[in-house]
Amino acid sequence: MPHPILLLASLLTFVSIYMFVRCGSAWSLAVIARQEQAYDRVLRRQLLIEIEPRTALAGSAALILIAGLFTYLITASFLVGFLVAGIAMLLPNLVVRHLEAKRLQKLEGQLVDGLTTLASAARAGLNLVQSMELLERNAVGPIKQEFGQLLREYRLGMDLNQAMQNTSNRIGSQLYRLTFTAIQMHRLRGGDSAESLDRIAESIRDISRLEGKLDALTSQARYQAIFMAMMPVVFLILLWSIDPQGVGLLFSEPAGRMLLLGVTVIIVTAFIWIRKIMAVDI
Repeated sequence: MPHPILLLASLLTFVSIYMFVRCGSAWSLAVIARQEQAYDRVLRRQLLIEIEPRTALAGSAALILIAGLFTYLITASFLVGFLVAGIAMLLPNLVVRHLEAKRLQKLEGQLVDGLTTLASAARAGLNLVQSMELLERNAVGPIKQEFGQLLREYRLGMDLNQAMQNTSNRIGSQLYRLTFTAIQMHRLRGGDSAESLDRIAESIRDISRLEGKLDALTSQARYQAIFMAMMPVVFLILLWSIDPQGVGLLFSEPAGRMLLLGVTVIIVTAFIWIRKIMAVDI
C-alpha cells in the first residue's frame, strides 16, 4: 500500500497540473502584466532609468533559466536546479526593491538641504520656480533628477501644483508629499516664502530625527528576527556535519521533505510577522 504522504504529494501534484492547464494561460498573462507594471513603476517612474519593462522582464526570465540549467548541469539534480531557479526568481524583485529603497533613503536625506536652498533663494528675491531651477542646477544625486523632471513638466505647460503632485506620487515618500502639500498651501494663502520653507525644513528635520530614534530602538528586534531565522539553517549544517546520513533523510524521504517545507513556511511567516510589527510608521 502506498505511503499516505506519497498519496498526498501525488494528489497535490495532480491538482496543481490541472489548475495550471485550466487557468494557466490567464494566470500567466496576469502575472506577466503585474511584473511589467512593477518594473515600469520602479525603473522608469521612480528610478528614471529608460529601460523597457518588457526588456527587464525578459532579462529576468533569462537569468532564472540560466541559473536553473547551470545548477542542474553541475549537480545533476532536477530538484536542486528547480530550487535554485525559484530563488533566482526572487532576485530581480529584491534587487529592484533594494535600489528603490536606497534611492528613497537618499532622497529623504537630501530634502532638508534642498529646502534650505529654496529658502535661501527666496530670500535672494527669486520666485518658487526660479528657486527650484537653482536647486536643480546646484544639487547632485536623485533630488536633482526629481526636480529636473518636475521643471520639465512645468515648462511643457503643466500647472506647478500638478507637477509637484506628480513628483510626490512618483517618489512615494510621505516627507515629500508633506513638503509639496505645505508649499501648495503657502502658494494659496501667501506669506513669506523663505520663512515658510524654513518651517517646513525644521518640521522635516524633527520627523527625520524621530524616525532615526525609532530605528535605533527597534534595530535590536530586527536583528534578532534575522538571527532566529538563520539559526535553523546553522543547526541543520551542524547536524549534517555530525550525522550526514540522518540529515540526508530529510531531503530524500517524502516525510522529511514535507517537514522541511512546513518548517520553512513557519520560519518565513514568523520573520515577516516580526518585520511588520517592527515597521513603525510615523
